[in-house]
Amino acid sequence: MNIVVIEDHHLLKKASADLLAKMYPEAHIESFTYPSKATAYIQNREIHLMLVDFDYNSINEDIVSFVAELKQNRKDLKCIAYTNHKLKVILKDLLKAKFNSYLNKDAKIEDIVSTIDAVMNQDSDVFYESPSYLKYKQTVEEEKQKFFISDFEKQKSLTKTELKVTKATSENSSDSNEQLASKLGITLNTLKKHLSNIYRKLDIKSKDGLKHFHDRVKEN
Repeated sequence: MNIVVIEDHHLLKKASADLLAKMYPEAHIESFTYPSKATAYIQNREIHLMLVDFDYNSINEDIVSFVAELKQNRKDLKCIAYTNHKLKVILKDLLKAKFNSYLNKDAKIEDIVSTIDAVMNQDSDVFYESPSYLKYKQTVEEEKQKFFISDFEKQKSLTKTELKVTKATSENSSDSNEQLASKLGITLNTLKKHLSNIYRKLDIKSKDGLKHFHDRVKEN
């Protein structure tokens, strides 16, 4: 089995290669600092696994296109992103490039081992939810729950009339205040007073913020 490590940090590159050598003692492992330096080696060999340092900042190379092209041409290739970036920042690009999993560089050794092992035992078009990925999902769910509780409490603070104004304003956000007042059957000054109270209670500052709040609550 041929394994390629792409990592621009010398110590991490060596540590990654050493770990892979212990996991797969019969494998041939090569390490490179940048994708461009690995290209010539990869072109003439069948590669089974790539551990790729996914870093937008340290190198001026298109990692997404590099991996996407490899995955398109090599159907059995497995690629794992190994990065300090938070998953929410890079998830879209990982899926676009068809990476097979994600590991944060603070991951425990046993999590790295279990992720690599799982990826190698799954189809090359499967994205494995590593412990790093599951930790991210848990954080997202916790944040959503916080938002839900907070939004629910804020929404409860609105009067029936303010709820009606919130709904009308959100669903007709491009309308002027005069147009909204007319649709609601109230005066312009009354509308402005309602909006002022709504903004204060919901801790927002504009119609766009109100629409965002209304859409978020509606989704939940």
